[in-house]
Amino acid sequence: MTVLNLRSETVLKALIEAYLLDGEPVGSRLLAHRFPEPVSSATIRNVLADLEEEALVTQPHTSAGRIPTERAYRYYVDHWMRPQRPAPHLGAKLATAFEGMDQDPDAWLRHASRVLSEVMGGICIALPVHLSTSTLVRLEFVPLGPRRLVAVWVGSAGDVEHQVMENSWGFEAPVLAELGNFATWNFAGCSLTDMRQKLLAALQGQADEAHQLRLRLAELAERMAQATGAEAPLLAVAGLRELLKMPEFEDSKRFRELVEAFEEHGHLAKLLNAFAEASAKEVKLLLGSENPYLPEMPLATAMRTVALPGNERAAFAFFGPLRLDYGKVIGGLAWWSEELAKRGPRTV
Repeated sequence: MTVLNLRSETVLKALIEAYLLDGEPVGSRLLAHRFPEPVSSATIRNVLADLEEEALVTQPHTSAGRIPTERAYRYYVDHWMRPQRPAPHLGAKLATAFEGMDQDPDAWLRHASRVLSEVMGGICIALPVHLSTSTLVRLEFVPLGPRRLVAVWVGSAGDVEHQVMENSWGFEAPVLAELGNFATWNFAGCSLTDMRQKLLAALQGQADEAHQLRLRLAELAERMAQATGAEAPLLAVAGLRELLKMPEFEDSKRFRELVEAFEEHGHLAKLLNAFAEASAKEVKLLLGSENPYLPEMPLATAMRTVALPGNERAAFAFFGPLRLDYGKVIGGLAWWSEELAKRGPRTV
Protein backbone atom coordinates (compact mmCIF):
# COMPACT_ATOMS: atom_id res chain seq x y z
CA MET A 1 0.00 0.00 0.00
CA THR A 2 1.25 3.46 -0.90
CA VAL A 3 2.03 5.69 2.10
CA LEU A 4 2.12 9.44 1.42
CA ASN A 5 3.26 12.32 3.58
CA LEU A 6 0.83 15.08 4.49
CA ARG A 7 1.90 17.45 1.70
CA SER A 8 1.61 14.76 -0.99
CA GLU A 9 -1.78 13.72 0.34
CA THR A 10 -3.01 17.32 0.33
CA VAL A 11 -1.89 17.84 -3.28
CA LEU A 12 -3.33 14.53 -4.44
CA LYS A 13 -6.69 15.13 -2.75
CA ALA A 14 -6.92 18.62 -4.22
CA LEU A 15 -6.00 17.34 -7.68
CA ILE A 16 -8.58 14.53 -7.61
CA GLU A 17 -11.35 16.79 -6.36
CA ALA A 18 -10.56 19.41 -9.02
CA TYR A 19 -10.54 16.78 -11.75
CA LEU A 20 -13.76 15.19 -10.51
CA LEU A 21 -15.39 18.61 -10.71
CA ASP A 22 -14.09 19.89 -14.05
CA GLY A 23 -12.77 16.86 -15.95
CA GLU A 24 -9.73 18.86 -17.10
CA PRO A 25 -6.01 18.18 -16.39
CA VAL A 26 -5.00 20.07 -13.25
CA GLY A 27 -1.99 22.41 -13.30
CA SER A 28 0.40 23.40 -10.53
CA ARG A 29 -0.93 26.96 -10.33
CA LEU A 30 -4.46 25.81 -9.53
CA LEU A 31 -3.14 23.37 -6.93
CA ALA A 32 -0.97 26.05 -5.33
CA HIS A 33 -4.06 28.28 -5.13
CA ARG A 34 -6.06 25.48 -3.47
CA PHE A 35 -3.30 24.52 -1.03
CA PRO A 36 -4.30 25.45 2.57
CA GLU A 37 -1.01 27.32 3.20
CA PRO A 38 1.28 29.44 0.99
CA VAL A 39 3.34 27.25 -1.34
CA SER A 40 5.08 27.89 -4.65
CA SER A 41 4.16 26.31 -7.97
CA ALA A 42 7.70 24.88 -8.09
CA THR A 43 7.08 23.01 -4.84
CA ILE A 44 3.79 21.69 -6.20
CA ARG A 45 5.55 20.51 -9.36
CA ASN A 46 8.08 18.59 -7.25
CA VAL A 47 5.24 16.91 -5.35
CA LEU A 48 3.51 16.07 -8.63
CA ALA A 49 6.73 14.48 -9.91
CA ASP A 50 6.82 12.31 -6.79
CA LEU A 51 3.15 11.35 -7.26
CA GLU A 52 3.88 10.47 -10.88
CA GLU A 53 6.66 8.12 -9.75
CA GLU A 54 4.11 6.46 -7.46
CA ALA A 55 1.79 6.00 -10.50
CA LEU A 56 -0.85 8.13 -8.80
CA VAL A 57 -1.00 10.88 -11.45
CA THR A 58 -0.20 11.01 -15.13
CA GLN A 59 0.26 13.73 -17.73
CA PRO A 60 -1.83 13.30 -20.92
CA HIS A 61 0.42 15.71 -22.87
CA THR A 62 3.80 17.27 -22.17
CA SER A 63 2.39 20.75 -21.66
CA ALA A 64 -0.79 19.62 -19.90
CA GLY A 65 -1.57 19.36 -16.23
CA ARG A 66 -1.98 16.05 -14.42
CA ILE A 67 -4.91 13.71 -14.06
CA PRO A 68 -5.45 10.98 -11.44
CA THR A 69 -4.79 7.33 -12.27
CA GLU A 70 -6.86 4.30 -11.31
CA ARG A 71 -4.52 3.85 -8.36
CA ALA A 72 -5.21 7.42 -7.24
CA TYR A 73 -8.95 6.85 -7.30
CA ARG A 74 -8.48 3.77 -5.11
CA TYR A 75 -6.43 5.86 -2.67
CA TYR A 76 -9.14 8.52 -2.69
CA VAL A 77 -11.95 6.03 -2.07
CA ASP A 78 -10.08 4.22 0.71
CA HIS A 79 -8.92 7.36 2.54
CA TRP A 80 -11.34 10.24 1.92
CA MET A 81 -14.59 9.12 0.34
CA ARG A 82 -17.67 9.17 2.58
CA PRO A 83 -20.97 7.71 1.32
CA GLN A 84 -23.64 10.39 1.05
CA ARG A 85 -27.29 9.88 1.83
CA PRO A 86 -29.23 10.97 -1.27
CA ALA A 87 -30.89 14.37 -1.18
CA PRO A 88 -34.70 14.19 -0.77
CA HIS A 89 -35.42 14.75 -4.46
CA LEU A 90 -32.95 12.02 -5.49
CA GLY A 91 -34.32 9.68 -2.82
CA ALA A 92 -37.81 10.21 -4.21
CA LYS A 93 -36.58 9.33 -7.71
CA LEU A 94 -34.73 6.23 -6.48
CA ALA A 95 -37.85 5.13 -4.59
CA THR A 96 -39.78 4.87 -7.86
CA ALA A 97 -37.68 1.74 -8.53
CA PHE A 98 -39.68 -0.09 -5.83
CA GLU A 99 -42.83 0.00 -7.94
CA GLY A 100 -43.94 -3.44 -9.14
CA MET A 101 -41.35 -5.48 -7.21
CA ASP A 102 -44.07 -7.86 -5.95
CA GLN A 103 -45.45 -8.50 -9.44
CA ASP A 104 -43.49 -9.62 -12.53
CA PRO A 105 -39.85 -10.16 -11.36
CA ASP A 106 -38.37 -9.88 -14.86
CA ALA A 107 -40.20 -6.65 -15.63
CA TRP A 108 -39.23 -5.27 -12.21
CA LEU A 109 -35.52 -5.95 -12.75
CA ARG A 110 -35.63 -4.00 -16.01
CA HIS A 111 -37.58 -1.17 -14.37
CA ALA A 112 -35.26 -0.93 -11.35
CA SER A 113 -32.15 -0.99 -13.57
CA ARG A 114 -33.54 1.83 -15.69
CA VAL A 115 -34.32 3.98 -12.64
CA LEU A 116 -30.89 3.45 -11.04
CA SER A 117 -29.22 4.23 -14.36
CA GLU A 118 -31.13 7.45 -14.91
CA VAL A 119 -30.81 8.75 -11.34
CA MET A 120 -27.10 8.01 -10.89
CA GLY A 121 -26.02 8.59 -14.49
CA GLY A 122 -24.42 5.42 -15.76
CA ILE A 123 -25.04 1.85 -16.83
CA CYS A 124 -26.94 -0.45 -14.48
CA ILE A 125 -27.35 -4.20 -14.86
CA ALA A 126 -29.34 -6.65 -12.76
CA LEU A 127 -29.40 -10.43 -12.51
CA PRO A 128 -31.37 -12.95 -10.41
CA VAL A 129 -28.90 -14.73 -8.13
CA HIS A 130 -29.36 -18.41 -7.33
CA LEU A 131 -26.59 -20.93 -6.81
CA SER A 132 -23.92 -18.33 -6.09
CA THR A 133 -25.45 -17.43 -2.70
CA SER A 134 -27.51 -20.53 -1.98
CA THR A 135 -26.05 -23.00 0.53
CA LEU A 136 -26.47 -26.71 0.12
CA VAL A 137 -29.05 -28.77 1.98
CA ARG A 138 -29.22 -31.70 -0.43
CA LEU A 139 -27.73 -32.54 -3.81
CA GLU A 140 -29.02 -35.24 -6.12
CA PHE A 141 -27.95 -36.45 -9.56
CA VAL A 142 -30.52 -38.30 -11.66
CA PRO A 143 -29.75 -39.99 -15.02
CA LEU A 144 -31.67 -38.86 -18.11
CA GLY A 145 -30.91 -41.64 -20.53
CA PRO A 146 -27.36 -42.83 -21.23
CA ARG A 147 -25.66 -39.47 -21.94
CA ARG A 148 -27.43 -36.85 -19.84
CA LEU A 149 -28.24 -36.21 -16.19
CA VAL A 150 -30.03 -33.62 -14.09
CA ALA A 151 -28.48 -32.08 -10.99
CA VAL A 152 -30.99 -31.10 -8.30
CA TRP A 153 -29.68 -28.56 -5.78
CA VAL A 154 -31.86 -27.97 -2.72
CA GLY A 155 -30.77 -24.79 -0.94
CA SER A 156 -31.08 -23.43 2.58
CA ALA A 157 -33.71 -20.85 1.63
CA GLY A 158 -36.02 -23.50 0.19
CA ASP A 159 -34.74 -22.89 -3.33
CA VAL A 160 -34.56 -25.82 -5.70
CA GLU A 161 -32.37 -25.55 -8.80
CA HIS A 162 -32.38 -28.04 -11.68
CA GLN A 163 -29.57 -28.21 -14.22
CA VAL A 164 -29.45 -30.62 -17.13
CA MET A 165 -25.90 -31.61 -18.09
CA GLU A 166 -24.09 -33.99 -20.37
CA ASN A 167 -23.14 -37.27 -18.69
CA SER A 168 -20.00 -37.73 -20.76
CA TRP A 169 -18.55 -40.15 -18.18
CA GLY A 170 -21.48 -42.52 -18.49
CA PHE A 171 -22.12 -42.55 -14.73
CA GLU A 172 -24.95 -44.96 -13.93
CA ALA A 173 -27.73 -44.38 -11.40
CA PRO A 174 -25.99 -46.05 -8.39
CA VAL A 175 -22.83 -43.97 -8.91
CA LEU A 176 -24.84 -40.75 -9.29
CA ALA A 177 -26.79 -41.54 -6.12
CA GLU A 178 -23.54 -42.16 -4.22
CA LEU A 179 -22.09 -38.86 -5.48
CA GLY A 180 -25.19 -36.96 -4.36
CA ASN A 181 -25.13 -38.59 -0.92
CA PHE A 182 -21.40 -37.89 -0.56
CA ALA A 183 -21.90 -34.20 -1.44
CA THR A 184 -24.87 -33.83 0.92
CA TRP A 185 -22.99 -35.44 3.81
CA ASN A 186 -19.70 -33.59 3.35
CA PHE A 187 -20.68 -30.19 1.95
CA ALA A 188 -24.01 -29.22 3.54
CA GLY A 189 -23.96 -25.50 4.31
CA CYS A 190 -21.54 -24.70 1.47
CA SER A 191 -22.24 -22.60 -1.59
CA LEU A 192 -21.43 -24.13 -4.96
CA THR A 193 -18.24 -22.04 -5.07
CA ASP A 194 -17.19 -23.18 -1.59
CA MET A 195 -17.89 -26.81 -2.46
CA ARG A 196 -15.73 -26.61 -5.59
CA GLN A 197 -12.87 -25.00 -3.67
CA LYS A 198 -12.97 -27.63 -0.91
CA LEU A 199 -13.06 -30.43 -3.47
CA LEU A 200 -10.05 -29.04 -5.31
CA ALA A 201 -8.15 -28.58 -2.04
CA ALA A 202 -8.90 -32.16 -1.00
CA LEU A 203 -7.80 -33.52 -4.38
CA GLN A 204 -4.40 -31.87 -3.96
CA GLY A 205 -3.77 -33.92 -0.82
CA GLN A 206 -3.01 -37.60 -0.56
CA ALA A 207 -5.33 -40.00 -2.32
CA ASP A 208 -7.67 -41.95 -0.06
CA GLU A 209 -10.64 -44.21 -0.48
CA ALA A 210 -12.86 -41.19 -1.23
CA HIS A 211 -10.47 -39.78 -3.85
CA GLN A 212 -12.39 -41.09 -6.85
CA LEU A 213 -15.69 -39.84 -5.43
CA ARG A 214 -14.20 -36.38 -4.90
CA LEU A 215 -12.72 -36.38 -8.38
CA ARG A 216 -16.03 -37.29 -10.00
CA LEU A 217 -17.94 -34.82 -7.85
CA ALA A 218 -15.44 -32.05 -8.67
CA GLU A 219 -16.01 -32.67 -12.38
CA LEU A 220 -19.79 -32.50 -11.90
CA ALA A 221 -19.54 -29.35 -9.78
CA GLU A 222 -17.43 -27.72 -12.50
CA ARG A 223 -20.08 -28.61 -15.08
CA MET A 224 -22.77 -27.16 -12.79
CA ALA A 225 -20.86 -23.87 -12.52
CA GLN A 226 -20.33 -23.75 -16.28
CA ALA A 227 -24.01 -24.43 -16.88
CA THR A 228 -24.98 -21.60 -14.53
CA GLY A 229 -22.95 -19.14 -16.62
CA ALA A 230 -23.78 -20.67 -19.99
CA GLU A 231 -27.53 -20.52 -19.50
CA ALA A 232 -27.23 -16.69 -19.49
CA PRO A 233 -30.24 -16.05 -17.23
CA LEU A 234 -32.22 -12.85 -17.58
CA LEU A 235 -29.84 -9.92 -17.50
CA ALA A 236 -31.31 -6.43 -17.49
CA VAL A 237 -29.02 -3.74 -18.96
CA ALA A 238 -29.93 -0.05 -18.92
CA GLY A 239 -28.14 3.24 -19.49
CA LEU A 240 -25.57 2.89 -22.27
CA ARG A 241 -26.66 6.31 -23.52
CA GLU A 242 -25.79 7.80 -20.12
CA LEU A 243 -22.09 7.10 -20.69
CA LEU A 244 -22.25 8.47 -24.23
CA LYS A 245 -22.87 11.89 -22.64
CA MET A 246 -19.53 11.74 -20.78
CA PRO A 247 -16.23 13.01 -22.21
CA GLU A 248 -14.46 9.74 -21.38
CA PHE A 249 -16.58 7.99 -24.02
CA GLU A 250 -16.97 10.68 -26.67
CA ASP A 251 -14.43 8.84 -28.82
CA SER A 252 -16.47 6.61 -31.14
CA LYS A 253 -13.97 3.74 -30.97
CA ARG A 254 -13.99 3.65 -27.18
CA PHE A 255 -17.78 3.87 -27.04
CA ARG A 256 -18.07 1.05 -29.59
CA GLU A 257 -15.78 -1.10 -27.41
CA LEU A 258 -17.95 -0.28 -24.43
CA VAL A 259 -21.13 -1.32 -26.24
CA GLU A 260 -19.50 -4.57 -27.37
CA ALA A 261 -18.41 -5.31 -23.80
CA PHE A 262 -21.95 -4.89 -22.52
CA GLU A 263 -23.32 -7.13 -25.24
CA GLU A 264 -21.35 -10.00 -23.66
CA HIS A 265 -24.07 -10.98 -21.21
CA GLY A 266 -22.22 -14.14 -20.24
CA HIS A 267 -19.29 -12.14 -18.82
CA LEU A 268 -21.61 -9.73 -17.03
CA ALA A 269 -23.56 -12.59 -15.46
CA LYS A 270 -20.30 -14.16 -14.28
CA LEU A 271 -19.27 -10.83 -12.75
CA LEU A 272 -22.47 -10.51 -10.74
CA ASN A 273 -22.40 -14.14 -9.66
CA ALA A 274 -18.73 -13.94 -8.67
CA PHE A 275 -19.28 -10.94 -6.38
CA ALA A 276 -22.83 -11.72 -5.22
CA GLU A 277 -21.70 -12.91 -1.80
CA ALA A 278 -19.19 -10.07 -1.28
CA SER A 279 -21.87 -7.48 -2.08
CA ALA A 280 -24.58 -9.07 0.08
CA LYS A 281 -23.77 -6.95 3.15
CA GLU A 282 -22.37 -3.76 1.65
CA VAL A 283 -21.66 -2.07 -1.66
CA LYS A 284 -18.65 -3.67 -3.36
CA LEU A 285 -16.55 -1.30 -5.48
CA LEU A 286 -14.15 -2.33 -8.26
CA LEU A 287 -12.02 0.22 -10.08
CA GLY A 288 -10.78 -0.33 -13.64
CA SER A 289 -8.54 -3.38 -13.80
CA GLU A 290 -9.86 -4.64 -10.45
CA ASN A 291 -12.88 -5.87 -12.44
CA PRO A 292 -11.72 -9.29 -13.72
CA TYR A 293 -14.36 -9.40 -16.45
CA LEU A 294 -13.87 -5.87 -17.87
CA PRO A 295 -10.22 -5.16 -16.97
CA GLU A 296 -9.50 -2.98 -20.01
CA MET A 297 -12.45 -0.65 -19.43
CA PRO A 298 -11.84 2.60 -17.47
CA LEU A 299 -14.94 2.00 -15.39
CA ALA A 300 -15.92 2.08 -11.74
CA THR A 301 -18.23 -0.81 -10.81
CA ALA A 302 -20.43 -0.61 -7.68
CA MET A 303 -22.34 -3.80 -6.81
CA ARG A 304 -25.03 -4.72 -4.29
CA THR A 305 -27.00 -7.95 -3.78
CA VAL A 306 -30.54 -7.43 -2.45
CA ALA A 307 -33.33 -9.62 -1.08
CA LEU A 308 -36.64 -9.78 -2.92
CA PRO A 309 -40.06 -11.20 -2.02
CA GLY A 310 -40.36 -14.97 -2.22
CA ASN A 311 -36.85 -15.68 -0.86
CA GLU A 312 -35.33 -14.52 -4.12
CA ARG A 313 -32.20 -12.42 -4.53
CA ALA A 314 -30.93 -10.15 -7.26
CA ALA A 315 -27.52 -8.64 -7.86
CA PHE A 316 -27.25 -5.08 -9.20
CA ALA A 317 -24.15 -3.44 -10.65
CA PHE A 318 -23.73 0.23 -11.51
CA PHE A 319 -21.01 1.25 -13.99
CA GLY A 320 -19.66 4.74 -14.45
CA PRO A 321 -16.39 6.37 -15.51
CA LEU A 322 -13.51 6.48 -13.01
CA ARG A 323 -14.22 10.22 -12.77
CA LEU A 324 -17.26 9.47 -10.64
CA ASP A 325 -19.05 11.06 -7.69
CA TYR A 326 -18.24 8.08 -5.47
CA GLY A 327 -19.95 9.41 -2.36
CA LYS A 328 -23.20 9.93 -4.26
CA VAL A 329 -23.16 6.57 -6.06
CA ILE A 330 -22.08 4.35 -3.16
CA GLY A 331 -24.25 6.23 -0.68
CA GLY A 332 -27.22 6.17 -3.04
CA LEU A 333 -26.91 2.48 -3.79
CA ALA A 334 -26.50 1.65 -0.09
CA TRP A 335 -29.55 3.73 0.86
CA TRP A 336 -31.61 2.24 -1.96
CA SER A 337 -30.78 -1.34 -0.94
CA GLU A 338 -31.61 -0.59 2.70
CA GLU A 339 -34.98 0.87 1.73
CA LEU A 340 -35.62 -2.10 -0.54
CA ALA A 341 -34.87 -4.51 2.32
CA LYS A 342 -37.55 -2.82 4.45
CA ARG A 343 -40.12 -3.74 1.80
CA GLY A 344 -39.02 -7.38 1.55
CA PRO A 345 -39.57 -10.34 3.88
CA ARG A 346 -35.99 -10.29 5.19
CA THR A 347 -32.66 -8.51 4.85
CA VAL A 348 -29.73 -9.81 2.82
